Amino acid sequence: MTSTSLAIAVELDGTGAHPASWRFGQVAPSDAASIVDLVRRVEHAGFAIATFADPTTRIGHPTIRGRLDPVEVAAFAAAVTTAIGLVPAVGPLHAEPFHLANQLASADFASHGRAGWLAVTADTAARAAAYGAAEVTAPEAVRLENDEVIAAVRLLWDTWEDGVFIADEVTGHFLDPARLHYANFEGELFSVTGPSITPRPPQGQLVVFAPFDARPGAAAVAPDLVDVHLVGGSTVHEVGVLAEAARRAAEGREQRVFAEVEVVLATEHDTATGRLAELDAHAPWPTNERLRHVGTAEELHDLLTALVARVDGVRLHPAVLATDLPILEREVLPRLRAERRLVVPRPASSLRRTLGLTRPANTFAAAHAGGGHRVR
Repeated sequence: MTSTSLAIAVELDGTGAHPASWRFGQVAPSDAASIVDLVRRVEHAGFAIATFADPTTRIGHPTIRGRLDPVEVAAFAAAVTTAIGLVPAVGPLHAEPFHLANQLASADFASHGRAGWLAVTADTAARAAAYGAAEVTAPEAVRLENDEVIAAVRLLWDTWEDGVFIADEVTGHFLDPARLHYANFEGELFSVTGPSITPRPPQGQLVVFAPFDARPGAAAVAPDLVDVHLVGGSTVHEVGVLAEAARRAAEGREQRVFAEVEVVLATEHDTATGRLAELDAHAPWPTNERLRHVGTAEELHDLLTALVARVDGVRLHPAVLATDLPILEREVLPRLRAERRLVVPRPASSLRRTLGLTRPANTFAAAHAGGGHRVR
């Protein structure tokens, strides 16, 4: 990845980002054929990543029911794609780190190293109810639980070192016990012994995405636990300021910054403002502290070009997938690709390679190399 190109992700939740999108869309959120068609289309168009929303953390879509689990959708999509990154959104709050680590690692195996994890930090009543837990609202409590779950999941991914499988016929050993470890994670809220029941993912560690919020007291994930920071901002300048703040917070850690961009595009027959007004008449679109583009495809191209020097990528949230996605496929991404401003994933490349991120060293292997104690 270079400073002259963008990796573009697209959110494929349901019928679109607008809460009234279902009235104008043709994509069934729980229809397998629709999922296959969508992911194949966006991969062919040159999108680097497809994200899948966590239905228990989705705000603003009270009339939509029956969404599928995002990790299962990503694993299903892995079988019909070869290049695009697949990133399910899963909130760490209330989640069981052991099971979550294994689910996400399995998605990475299914996709041959193209999976990521979008750690949605906010809690909702629906998410708390899904786990039979009380909703967490205090920012410091949200931050603590998010950080502990993500840290525990990352540690569990490393409990199997690379090279653990030896299949030695002479000794009869299938595994090298010195390369299999207990996590022994001890936090303020819980502890995890481990090890994982799934070997280390193909990428070593899945790419972890999380919203960035530098405001004092915000319930943001600790920067050292994140690979890709998602920033908001109502203007290109604000996006740039937040992107720089995210890079400073990372303190030299290898990371990337993506801008969140909501999109309502003009069509042949309707202006973008007219479309948005019609959608809002059914259900207002809440502001999400994201950059919102309401205009033509040409203007969106200019906006993305302006963002190239400020961020490493963007995540687009089309208002209505059935209307906005074809315009993106036809008028926006081909032009960016022709101008060499688009990061296009290659078949069989890992998501880390697409984003220019190195495969991390195993925590336990590094400790052993440094003279630390190896758990057997």
